[in-house]
Amino acid sequence: MKTRLVLSLLASAVAASAAAEVPQYTQFELQARSNLLVNDEGFNLPPGTSFNSISPAINDAQQVAFTAGVVPIDGDQSHTGGGVWLGAHGEGAIVALHELPPGGDPEDPPFMIVADTPGLNASGMIAYYTSVGGGTYTLRKYDPATGESNPVSLLPMTPSAIASPTIADDGLIGFRASMNAGYGIATAGNGSTTIYAVSTGVDETSPYAFIYSPAMDNAHRIASKVSTSDYNHNEIRLFNGPDQSELVVADQATDAASPFAGFDNNLGLNQQNAIAVTVKLADGNVRALYRFTPGDGAYVATEIARVDPAGTIRDIESFAPAINDAGLVAFRAKDENGQAIYVGDGKSLVRVIGKGDVVATDLGSAQIGQHDDSPVFSGKPAINGLGDVAFIAGVHPEGDNQVEWGSGVFVAYAPTDDTIFRDGFDATP
Repeated sequence: MKTRLVLSLLASAVAASAAAEVPQYTQFELQARSNLLVNDEGFNLPPGTSFNSISPAINDAQQVAFTAGVVPIDGDQSHTGGGVWLGAHGEGAIVALHELPPGGDPEDPPFMIVADTPGLNASGMIAYYTSVGGGTYTLRKYDPATGESNPVSLLPMTPSAIASPTIADDGLIGFRASMNAGYGIATAGNGSTTIYAVSTGVDETSPYAFIYSPAMDNAHRIASKVSTSDYNHNEIRLFNGPDQSELVVADQATDAASPFAGFDNNLGLNQQNAIAVTVKLADGNVRALYRFTPGDGAYVATEIARVDPAGTIRDIESFAPAINDAGLVAFRAKDENGQAIYVGDGKSLVRVIGKGDVVATDLGSAQIGQHDDSPVFSGKPAINGLGDVAFIAGVHPEGDNQVEWGSGVFVAYAPTDDTIFRDGFDATP
């Protein structure tokens, strides 16, 4: 196993030279909206479609993909399946729909599982998984060139579950697999399956006690948090292939010189091997968001945001951050107004959207929020190379949070001269 210690710290006010200026977000566009059928039929989705705790994906062509766990088949509310949506600029549709099998116990009906966050590449290919009733998981790839979604062979692997699929531009899919009593990270989708690493539950000689949610880039490098001797010793590693990894950063239990007491279980990876992850600082036990960027023989650590009970960021929520190739990091947080999405580069922070903000929808002017203390946002945000941010949020009529308008899938566009909006309604109300 190849390893190298590669941590170099900069002051929090200094950003890596590759970081781009953080844009100001003023233009928001609704892509789709789901609501209970008793309220309304939703927008850009089959009436009665619903989704819960999902995250969107967005590519540089400004295409957006997300999954929906309940999609009525041919308008029949009693006959449902799970689906994947793909579209752009306020137009799109369910492009892959998987029906539930008929029959079953009326008291315990089957249910469809689809990936909470689909992988989306530059050409609109989507990687996701399905499972009926929590049974056998199937990794799938949707190809917009053919309009077909097909199972991906994982042989010789036979995992009991799949998580965190990401898809490279050549169609190869990276994912985490449940195997026996442990986990592995692997790639599949181009005719063969390659296992990069497994935990001790799969192979007792493995150096990893546990492997967490991975992310993959176009060169098929996979980044992941791993536990080593036990769950109290953790590292962030970048895997370049089977049993080939480099150490990005370790926690203080593993390396006494590390300023980090721990890391969240999920992370973001861009095409330059830069990794974004939320950490717990050993000094004061404070949560902070960091970007680790390859440097001259060492990874440069840049602080993007830090929790301050009296400051801008009151909390960093436990969802994976997203990082684009310019080094911009999008993440869920809480500020003085409640839940919000921010983008930072190490020099500045910009509030993209948050609770109470006004957006345009198909029903009219709406506010981001809920009728109670339920979470405002669903899942994690996504960011593309342009700096556009895709997110899912609850909405209600402006000034009245007791009327249910469901959940909307939005894109916050970074300012450009050629941003295109769907005819009918657009960004700023």
